[in-house]
Amino acid sequence: MSTLLISAYACEPLKGSEQGVGWNWVLQMAKHNKLHVITRANNQVPIEANLPQDVAKNITFHYYDTHPIIKGLKNKAKGLYFYYFCWQLGIISLIKKLSKQQTFDYSMHLTMGSIWMPTFLPFLNIPFVWGPIGGGEGIPKPFLSMLPTKSRFVQTLRYVLKYTVYINPFVFIPSYKAISIITRTNNTKGFIPSIFRNKVKVYLETSMESSVFNHQKDISIKNNKINLIITGRLVPFKNVISVVKALKYISSEYNYQLTVIGSGPEEKRIKNALVLLNLSNKVKFIKETTRNEVLTALSKSDIYLFPSLREGGSWALMEAMAVGLPVICLNWSGMEIITDDASAIRLPVTNPQQMPKDLASAICKLIDNPSLRNEMGMHGRERIKNVFNWDAKGRFMENLLNELDSKKETC
Repeated sequence: MSTLLISAYACEPLKGSEQGVGWNWVLQMAKHNKLHVITRANNQVPIEANLPQDVAKNITFHYYDTHPIIKGLKNKAKGLYFYYFCWQLGIISLIKKLSKQQTFDYSMHLTMGSIWMPTFLPFLNIPFVWGPIGGGEGIPKPFLSMLPTKSRFVQTLRYVLKYTVYINPFVFIPSYKAISIITRTNNTKGFIPSIFRNKVKVYLETSMESSVFNHQKDISIKNNKINLIITGRLVPFKNVISVVKALKYISSEYNYQLTVIGSGPEEKRIKNALVLLNLSNKVKFIKETTRNEVLTALSKSDIYLFPSLREGGSWALMEAMAVGLPVICLNWSGMEIITDDASAIRLPVTNPQQMPKDLASAICKLIDNPSLRNEMGMHGRERIKNVFNWDAKGRFMENLLNELDSKKETC
């Protein structure tokens, strides 16, 4: 049993996204280890109300927040990043105090893990585990030209930063100091300086909670119309525009309907493209709705389209697979980890001109093969259930800690 110091900025029960990652990883690691977890003060009430008794004895939470003036900047434009930087600075004094009271075997930077955002744990005299971290999930270079100017600049900058990692202290110092690095995807692994990549394990931090599996595609229902579905924010890198372009390559003999659940700045461009292609009658838009309604819509659909150009761990993709839908996506970034060839048609990263044709071909293949749709959907459901569950995260961390302990003993 190890004693761990965990920096978990986001850690809150009954939440998804980063909060859910922090909460569930902490619970899993506490099964076999003693944890001291530093998190934000506003997480205290829900944490103490929902902490399971079977692991409560192994977890001590320490709550910290910044000065109210700095905290007030959090909701301003770009204020979160400054607030997060100040929060990370602020916990240093708390960690030093704890280190005088307790000997820690390892420290771990758990949530808000981006290689471009700071952690000061490497500067403390505690063996340091960095991750799970992302930030290297960039858009494939051939697709940069199709983005709006601002998005193109941001994504191009990401590639430029890849060549500065040896002089970027936010990347180089944690990479140098860490005894182990966990990256979400192979894309982010590629941003770790090459001399430190032997420390890297690629492991996606997100999982699905068991309640999602209460929703399931009913394959016994036979519909004349095939229901395609997309869920998520309508932003440029989600690449919904390629699906719109793909529809023009699908014969009018196919009876299908596409449902898009979500909203965002790309909505207008997508609708304009549908009008130009005379396909508006084939697509139904639903604004953001409750998660339960999204899961219900997924269970009534036949094929899930996920044309995103970059992802870490996509909850939307996992939800669709958990419900039992076959997937069409890119074989790239988080998608290549979440899916496999038995659960998805994974398209090669080609170019903006070829992708709509590849999407159309994949859609037609699944429309023509009901049994293939069912097989892929069932396999995807089992994959999420068996691979992307919180218990698996606990086993991963226990294996990693055992490995690190063994290295200590041989030194």
